Amino acid sequence: MLSLKKVIKAGVASAAAVLGAGELVYECALNTKVNGFFIKRLDRIGAPEDAPDCEETYRRDPDWMAKHKGDDQVICTDVTGRIHAYIIPAEHPSHKWAVLCHGYNATPESTGVYAEHYHNLGYNCICPSMRGWGNDETVYCTMGYHDKDICMAWIDYIVDKDPQSEIVLHGYSMGAVAVMLSTGEALPPQVKAAVADCGFTSCWEQYANVIKYYTKLPPFPLLYAVNAASILHRNFDIRKNRPIDAVRRSVTPTVFLHGTADNFVPFAMMDRLYDACAAAKARQAIEGADHARAVYKDPRLYWTTVDGFVKDKITP
Repeated sequence: MLSLKKVIKAGVASAAAVLGAGELVYECALNTKVNGFFIKRLDRIGAPEDAPDCEETYRRDPDWMAKHKGDDQVICTDVTGRIHAYIIPAEHPSHKWAVLCHGYNATPESTGVYAEHYHNLGYNCICPSMRGWGNDETVYCTMGYHDKDICMAWIDYIVDKDPQSEIVLHGYSMGAVAVMLSTGEALPPQVKAAVADCGFTSCWEQYANVIKYYTKLPPFPLLYAVNAASILHRNFDIRKNRPIDAVRRSVTPTVFLHGTADNFVPFAMMDRLYDACAAAKARQAIEGADHARAVYKDPRLYWTTVDGFVKDKITP
């Protein structure tokens, strides 16, 4: 029979191992300086055959963005510190603005396909760097949680610059989370509509899905250890990153889009977000589209849905 002392030692060792694993996963998933190596290994070694390839998911034709993005622009606020974005002015003076938020393991350049569309419609476009990505000066990703503050800071920038502005927020994947979390806040009336493309309901649920999908393990105890590491690093509490709660408070008209073949952020999350949203809303499934690929799978349906939803909310 094991002595109490041995049981305690075994328990302490097990707890230390779990916390160590949580710290390791936290660094691999949210430290953007080591993230790329981890993601590539996960995609190539540990993933099911139908798992999305992150490099392919976020690969975009860079030509249009390279020609139009200009120099990186920086603003600073008490909440965000120094934040970065590319600002692409409309061809002609315009009060229409689009804030375009990129996804996880991506950069502002990945929003080029969206910026090109809005720019062709006469919009000024702002393409921010999310926390830890692109030109951002921080290290840790926050999965949309603090990116909401970045989004809102650029909204304030637009309103200060152009009080007559009419603003559309558009984000994909993690960027959609930043957009939805923003709509749960008190936004200025200049924000007319939001587009949420393949965002998750909550970060906790999404991480639990990812852990199960890639490792077949339950969220306990690993996800709890990852969250403890995130809190100890003063990054964010995964449990509080809940877009589904934000859209319940929203008064910003929002259109939700999601690919039916999305195995990374489950397609079923779109309907739950739509049902929870308190604002004027619409939704569109894109048949056969993988994660963050809806705009490529069926661009006509994608943009017909978005433009149709937005058109009566923005002055022509």
